[in-house]
Amino acid sequence: MDFTAVYKISTHEQLKAIADPLRTKMLMNLVRNEYTGQQLAEMLGITRNNIYFHLRELEKHGVIRVVRKEEKNGIVQKYYRAAASRFIPEEHLLPSLDLVETSRQVFLETLDTTRSQVEHAPAASFALDPTHESKRKNIASTYSFYATEESFHAFIEEFKQLMDKHFTMRNTEASEASRSEDEKSYRMSLIAFPDGDEGTDSQERQQDGG
Repeated sequence: MDFTAVYKISTHEQLKAIADPLRTKMLMNLVRNEYTGQQLAEMLGITRNNIYFHLRELEKHGVIRVVRKEEKNGIVQKYYRAAASRFIPEEHLLPSLDLVETSRQVFLETLDTTRSQVEHAPAASFALDPTHESKRKNIASTYSFYATEESFHAFIEEFKQLMDKHFTMRNTEASEASRSEDEKSYRMSLIAFPDGDEGTDSQERQQDGG
């Protein structure tokens, strides 16, 4: 099975296999990189027996795979990787209450990953530069707004087009080959969801870094 951009969940069994907060955390880590069961157990703070049980379930349902094996001290270690960078259920499986907490966990994992990247970024990423007051080198903003579903989806499509227009996306051979020498590495997280708060009528920008 080749690593693809999107993997469509087609059965209820597959849906239940990933509808678990721990397995969601495992899957998101395996989207980012390949790991052994021991490495995942240490990262997530759980026992090896527990991690291997969940790995077997995820592998059985085709959402992860063994990408290579390595012998160390006479022990063969398997390295696992997610089958795709994104997993979505087919329409006949929706709506699904099984995926509510899984989806919430994806958002929380995204926040945790971003926090870790901020904590480990070099000091230069956040140092103020008085010679470039009109040019931003970073941004931290939170917005609260009203939108119809149609306008929200239209924004997402336009956002994707802007990304393709202005940036060279990472993690593909083609992107590395086409990257210019003056391009720097950036990280950006985008999280948006209907929060059920209809009691205010103002747009808020809680944080803004430059």
